[in-house]
Amino acid sequence: MNSIFKHLTASLYMFLFVCSCSSDEQDLNPKTPLILISMDGFRWDYFDKTATPNFDEIIRGGSKAAALIPVFPTKTFPNHISIVTGKYPENHGIIANRMYDPVFNEYYYIGEGSKPVLDGKWYEAEPIWVTVEKAGLKSMTMFWPASEAEIMGYRPTEYFVYNGSIKHDDRINQVLKWLDYPANKRPTFISLYFSHTDSYGHRYGPDSEKTKEAIKEMDRTIGNLVTGLKERSLFGQVNLLLVSDHGMAPIFSDSIIYLDDYINMETVEMVDWTPIGSMIPAFNSLNTLDTLKDAHPKMNVYKKGEAPERLHYRNHRRIQPITLVADEHWSITTRKNDVNDDHEKGATGGAHGYEQTYASMHGIFVGHGPGFKPGFKGPGFSNIHLYEMMCRLMGVSPVKNDGTVDSVLVFLNN
Repeated sequence: MNSIFKHLTASLYMFLFVCSCSSDEQDLNPKTPLILISMDGFRWDYFDKTATPNFDEIIRGGSKAAALIPVFPTKTFPNHISIVTGKYPENHGIIANRMYDPVFNEYYYIGEGSKPVLDGKWYEAEPIWVTVEKAGLKSMTMFWPASEAEIMGYRPTEYFVYNGSIKHDDRINQVLKWLDYPANKRPTFISLYFSHTDSYGHRYGPDSEKTKEAIKEMDRTIGNLVTGLKERSLFGQVNLLLVSDHGMAPIFSDSIIYLDDYINMETVEMVDWTPIGSMIPAFNSLNTLDTLKDAHPKMNVYKKGEAPERLHYRNHRRIQPITLVADEHWSITTRKNDVNDDHEKGATGGAHGYEQTYASMHGIFVGHGPGFKPGFKGPGFSNIHLYEMMCRLMGVSPVKNDGTVDSVLVFLNN
C-alpha cells in the first residue's frame, strides 16, 4: 500500500477533489511550476544547528534571505494567510489562531476537524491559489492553512483536507504525481506543509537535541523531493520556495505571568491566551485595562486601536478590547490553569507569537529554480512580499495587497 490513495482509503481519510476542467478544454502549456513549501516553526538559524546536506544543495544553487520576517502575531494561521495573500492580519481577517467575531457571534479555531477553518466567510483576502485559478491555471495543495476552504467562490483544482497523520513521504509522492500529469492537467502552483519542526520546538525547545532530529527529518524529506525532481529532469526547471511562518523562542518555568494575581478572572472572557492574550472585559473595561497596564513589567497591555503601528494590529472587528503581549520567553496564564507539574521540575519548551522584532521569531526563505539568482544571499524581508513574488514567478496579475515586488526583486533573475 505504497500509494497515497490506498493509504488514505485504508485509513478512512477523505480526499476532496474539485475538477475545474471541461471535456472540451484546450490543452494549455502550463507556466513554470512553483512549489511553495512551509515548514512550520523552522527558525532562521536551524540550517546551522545540524547537518542538512539536502537543504545545503538547494541553498547553494539558489537564493537565501537572512530571514523571513513574520507578521504580528507570530502565529501559524495569521502568517500562513499573510504569505499567500500579501496582507497583514488586520487586512485579511485571520488575526489569531483562535478569535471571536462579534458580527458572526462565532469563534474561529484551528486544528484537525475545525469547521470554521473550512468556512470561507472568515477569509477576507484572495490567496495565491485563487489568483492562479482565476488566471485559468491550476493550483494543487498538499496542505496549506485554509486551502481546503472555498474562498471567494474558488478552491484549488485538487486539494487535501488537513490530516497530520499523512506521512511526509506520501506528501512528497503526491506532489511528484501532480508533476507527472499531462500538460493540460499539470498544476502551475503547488503547496506543501509540514508541522514537524513546530511540534518538536514547542515540546522540547528550539535548542534541544530532539529539535535537531526534527530538522534532520525535514532535510531528509525535502531531499526526497529533490531526488524525485532530478529523476524527472525537473530540478532546476521548477521554482521551489522554502519558507516558514515563524521561529521559536525558549520558555522557562520561572518566566510566567499569572493574570489572577492582578484581576478577578470571572470579570473577563479570555478569547486567546499566551503569549498574546485576547480579552473581553465583562464590565468596567477601563478599570481592567488600567489595572493590567501596570501589572507586570514583562507584559504590554493595549486598548483596541492603540497597539503600536509596527504591529499592524488595530483595525479589525476580531481584535478584542484588550490585547496582552508578553515579552520574549514569557508566558501568560493563571495559577488555576497552571497545573503542569513540569513547571516544578524546571522543564522548558518553546513558544511563538511574540513581536516580530525578536530574531527568535524569524523564519526562513530559500528560492531555487529558473526564477532565482544562483548562489545568492540577501537581506531579510517581510513575508507580506511573497504573494507579489509568486505572482511574478508565475506570470499572473496580483490583486491589491500590502506587499511590493520591489522588496524582493534582489532575489529574482528577472
